[in-house]
Amino acid sequence: MIKINNSFKWMVPLLTLFLSCKEDNPVIRPKTLRPNHVVIISVDAPAEYKHLMAQDSVGKQILDSTGPYGMIPQNGFTYMDHMNNERKWIPKPNTRDTLTIETYSKFLELSTHNFFTSLKETFLIQNGDTVIITYSNLIPEAKVTNRKVNPLELNYNKFRLNKLFKNKYTSHFLVFGNLLVEEGIEDFDQRSIDYYLKAKEDYLRELALLDSLYQTSTISKENFDYRKDALDMLMESHKKVKAISKWLEQNQSLQDREKLKKPLQFDLAFSDSLMKFTFFRDYLDQISKYGLQRITKNNGGSGGTYIDSRTRFDSILADERFNQTTKNHLLFKSFEGIGQNFKVKDKEVYFQKLQQFTTNPEKLKEFQNKYNLDFSKSDILLLTNLANDTLTYNEVLQKNKGKWLYIDFWASWCKPCLENMPASIELKKSFEGKNIDFIYISSYDQKENWRNAIKKFGIGDSQHYFIENGNVSKVIEKLQVETIPHYLIYDPKGNLINGYAARPGQGAKEQLQELYDRIRS
Repeated sequence: MIKINNSFKWMVPLLTLFLSCKEDNPVIRPKTLRPNHVVIISVDAPAEYKHLMAQDSVGKQILDSTGPYGMIPQNGFTYMDHMNNERKWIPKPNTRDTLTIETYSKFLELSTHNFFTSLKETFLIQNGDTVIITYSNLIPEAKVTNRKVNPLELNYNKFRLNKLFKNKYTSHFLVFGNLLVEEGIEDFDQRSIDYYLKAKEDYLRELALLDSLYQTSTISKENFDYRKDALDMLMESHKKVKAISKWLEQNQSLQDREKLKKPLQFDLAFSDSLMKFTFFRDYLDQISKYGLQRITKNNGGSGGTYIDSRTRFDSILADERFNQTTKNHLLFKSFEGIGQNFKVKDKEVYFQKLQQFTTNPEKLKEFQNKYNLDFSKSDILLLTNLANDTLTYNEVLQKNKGKWLYIDFWASWCKPCLENMPASIELKKSFEGKNIDFIYISSYDQKENWRNAIKKFGIGDSQHYFIENGNVSKVIEKLQVETIPHYLIYDPKGNLINGYAARPGQGAKEQLQELYDRIRS
């Protein structure tokens, strides 16, 4: 018997199977059950997952459709394939779409985002199952067609949201999400602490609910342990929130009482079996950050905090607790942090290390293609225009020599960028007939979304370019384009006059007019 987190005895290789029997389904029925495969059928997935913050409960309809909102353009489902690669499937919207997953485990986990709770929406599916996914109020619901499964057990997350939280934002979500639904950033830390204390109460309520469901045979022992461990991991993650961590340190007696509980931990000897579960991957992510202090970055009022992923990468390599499967997963995660926050020279050094130490060539190739990690082209910024012609940033400048240039670095996913577009259109109109041109350069975007946004905002008559190698280009670093939106002004000789130009509608017109008039006079 394996002792893992007291209750995690169900992860031994010879797992007890869920009780099953055939159940006819007149709508969708597989011709034959395929061993070592799971079939997922998505029916009419939403095209987008726009959630208004003022809508505080599932299915609530509000009259005012304006104001802040959470947007998940493509929600999709995450799972681990049989090679322990994390995959994401985004079903085609408004139609029936099918995915067949090869698996050699007893069961497979599908996870997806639920805006109302920080606990992932997860479904435990048995090897050989055919599963139909339907959607209500943008939240998926699963049904197994080839055997009898209690709907509550399969769709437990939907049940708990209704039973414990009346289909409203959960206390767990509000620990960090209260800023999205309540006014006043100055009270954010105290609200996080208050919601943490409420989350502890809700945690105990949910443990009692799970125990009741198990004792009445509503859910299986396997599902009981699985849900409890996911909940334990969620509570541990709350303690990592900066305000809560600091509060626990200041309230030492309370912290001592918290430490009386055995810290959440899993037996890493069984990592290969546990890797398929979201909460275990979250656990690995947490323990592989080694308490590294966060670095704060500020670029003109925008920025963020991050740990030194270079140190993390090297520490993972040296950590004897992790087997090669675990290291493969964590090294790729760590390199993503390097890619987001460090210079090209660091990316190149650590990508070479990744090539040397990973044993997953398939994932390495996918990773290289996804992020366009061709370091032989680091000295140029490679662009594509709307006609799919390829050219460099320097060629764009040469092509436009003799003109004033106002260059807008943006992306279709960047809310401030899009909010500035109407003002950008007006700015361009105000300089019609003058020797000033406007160039839009899309950063870290998807081409289809980029093209759609250009059409949506009616800016197709300007020059548009898509960055192909932003992850490895030293040109981006030289221009110091670290956050977007970012604006540059060039004079007719091709000189960079202002590397941090004002935004449209916020001083850009005055800056351009002053420079334009100064050169003419």
